[in-house]
Amino acid sequence: MTKQETATQDPYERRALLLHLGDVLESVFCLSQCADEYASIGEAVKGNDALAGFTLLGFIDAKMSPRDFIRRASGAFFVWPKALLDETLNRPLLANTVRHDLFADNAKGWDAYVEERRKEVPWFGEELPDTVESAAPAHAASNSEKQKDEQPSRYATWPWPGKPADA
Repeated sequence: MTKQETATQDPYERRALLLHLGDVLESVFCLSQCADEYASIGEAVKGNDALAGFTLLGFIDAKMSPRDFIRRASGAFFVWPKALLDETLNRPLLANTVRHDLFADNAKGWDAYVEERRKEVPWFGEELPDTVESAAPAHAASNSEKQKDEQPSRYATWPWPGKPADA
């Protein structure tokens, strides 16, 4: 794919990732409503019809507790809204946080998740570092560097580079 084709697809890929994030948030909410009723994600998906439609839950270790999933999913995806609004998309960050927080000991689940995401976002999960890191340290380092440099907000010209936000 050429750079121009990639740039043309970028808004659609970002939209697909935002819709996925919405599904993740919905699954977290639904699980939070019944988390105390089930010992594992597997039991919750089998016992609650509302959870059956969330494909992500099918890739997660079935033995993971609902509360652990809620905590891990929150850590895996909290950087996504800001990252998806950045002018230059940090593709490895998006996938790496999910791999670290939800699939650290579940390579088979990670591979299935990546395959499913690539149906809409062909580059998802490519070019990841060998070392998997949580989003929290990356986010903290990113924020401290910004404060040091006192750069203007990344949203000042979004989504139209060069155009003031209040224009």
